[in-house]
Formats: sequence, structure tokens, C-alpha cells
Amino acid sequence: MNFLPTVVNIETVNRYCDARCPMCTIKFVPENDQVTVDENSYKGVSRKAEIMTLDNFEKVARRFGPYIDKITALNLHGCGEPLLDKSLAKKISLARDIGFSNIGFSSNCNLLSQKKTEELLRAGLNCLIASIDGFSKDVQEEIRPRTNFEQIYENVTKFIEHRDAANYPCRVLPRMVRQQLNKEQWESYERYWNELISPEKGDKVLFMDIHNTGGKVPDFSSKKVAGYDEQVARFINGRNEKRITFSKSVGSQGAEWQFIRVDNAEKSMMCPDLFARINIFASGDVALCSADQAGYYKIGNLVDEELETIYNGEVFMDYREKWLSGAHNKAKYCDTCTIAVSRFNKSYTSV
Repeated sequence: MNFLPTVVNIETVNRYCDARCPMCTIKFVPENDQVTVDENSYKGVSRKAEIMTLDNFEKVARRFGPYIDKITALNLHGCGEPLLDKSLAKKISLARDIGFSNIGFSSNCNLLSQKKTEELLRAGLNCLIASIDGFSKDVQEEIRPRTNFEQIYENVTKFIEHRDAANYPCRVLPRMVRQQLNKEQWESYERYWNELISPEKGDKVLFMDIHNTGGKVPDFSSKKVAGYDEQVARFINGRNEKRITFSKSVGSQGAEWQFIRVDNAEKSMMCPDLFARINIFASGDVALCSADQAGYYKIGNLVDEELETIYNGEVFMDYREKWLSGAHNKAKYCDTCTIAVSRFNKSYTSV
């Protein structure tokens, strides 16, 4: 059974960020050296901090050309802050020229200036996920250190106003990662942003409960929301009752491929990173999943190799078999990861 992704995540910035969130497990520079020991990497060291070149971005993005009608979203984020990429607007414009029709990224929005807002919307941005985790200055700046509460709220508000004034087709999704520090602020947060956004444009206020990013989040037990363990139990019990159904789709070369939507994979309690999504590092290397920040395995590089071969290689197929047979809790990294649980219980937006 051969698979191809319906959601593409291309990391444009790796290990550079203007924030230092305690729930983040990325080894940013300059606190960490460019060459830093990382036991989770197959090389034994962290991936180098870099911003994907425009040339490599084009090579990687064009790999999806033959299946562009099956791609429901292109997300330009990974292990860094996308707004630090000075060529981000050019990459969005290039992706549109290739044929991608739903292009977005997640950002803490601390650097979302008026100039960047105008550049991104002109380039064809379709979705901004505004990762804002507090409704008060103390909570926001404790969860997202080095960011400025007032500046972020002003930046996103002005983005919405400019989007509306020029009628750009871009969704805005304020999203809270719920945890102990902010859980009591969710209702006020939701009411506030619902007064500013436009549901008719596809806007929605979202939440996702904090997850442990492959078992690596420090002191996760004190951060998770009450009832999270029960969510895990429901997920495990539900997986014993549900199985995903696959429908064949014929590709441009006559080969049969499985194209699974992310929401269908999640609702079927399968990890979408293995069945529906592909995560690509700034170097062009392919990650196992979104929790894979170091490069767990040497899977392949889309700058030089074919999408079909990489996405159906030995590593991916082995993990998929474990999930399909109900043995995912015996798979390395999956056994301590709760990302699938958080996504299964999240507030939904259709992608």
C-alpha cells in the first residue's frame, strides 16, 4: 500500500527564534552551539541552524507538482520562527506559482510588522495561525518569554484590519496551547478574538492542549491540563474500536496511491504525520514526524530524491505497519508521544 501526503510542512527556519518557550524542546542558537550533542539525532548532534534557501525551497516544492490537486495545505513552519526568514514572502509567491492553493504558517507574531503584513498578503498568504497563549501580559510572557504581549495583540489586530480592508483571501486562526498557566483564560481569549475575526473568511479561534513532543517536554506533568490522562485513555480505547479506511487514487503516472486527509487520519485515531502529512527540514531532509526535531533517522532528502520513494521508504512503512496493527505503543518515539492525543481532542478547523 503506497501513500502520498495531502499536507506538506516545509520548515523554512531551523533553530532560530525570538522566543524561548518552556514547552519548546528545540536547541536554539546562540544558547546552544551550532554543533550540539543531541541523543535523538541519528548523527548524535543537532541539525545545524539554517534558513532554507530559495533555490532549495523551489526544488522541494516542485516535487509535489504532479499531485498538487491532492494537497490541501502547505505550511511553512518547523523548528523556528518563520518571520525570521527574509525570503518568506518570495517563497509564498513561488509556491502559488507552482500551484499550491492553501499556504500558511504558524507564528508567535512578535515580529509581524505592518511591512511584513503587507508583503505576506500581497504574496498570497492564505492562512496565519497566530500562536498566542495568554490573555494577560504576565501569562503570555511567561509562556512565550521574549515576546511582548501588547505588541503581539496589536500586530495581529492590524493584520486582520489590513486583510479586511484589502479583502485578501487569508484565514486568521488565533490558537492557544492550553496548559496549567492559561487554562482559566480560554473563554475570555475566545470571546475577545471572536469579536475581531471573520468566520465568513474561514477565521476561527482554536485551542490545542499541550502535548509532550515525543516525550521531551521538561516537567510535562505540571504543565498538562486536568483530565489529560483521561484523554489519553479514551484515545487508546477508541483506537481499539476504530480503523481507518483507505480509498485508492490513481496518480499521474498510472500508479495507485493513498491520499488521506489529515482530519480523516486524526478522526480515525491514526497519526497524521505517518499517513497524511510530510515534514521537511530546512536542509531538504525528510523528518519522521512533527516531533522529530533532530532527525531521528536518515530517511531521504527532497532536494535530490523522489517524493514517492522517500514517503514509502522502509522507515515510514515500518511505523505505519505498527500503527495499523495496533502496536504503535511499541514503536520508538511513538511510545512516549502524545501529539496524536492532543490533535484528536483539539478544536477543529477543516484542512
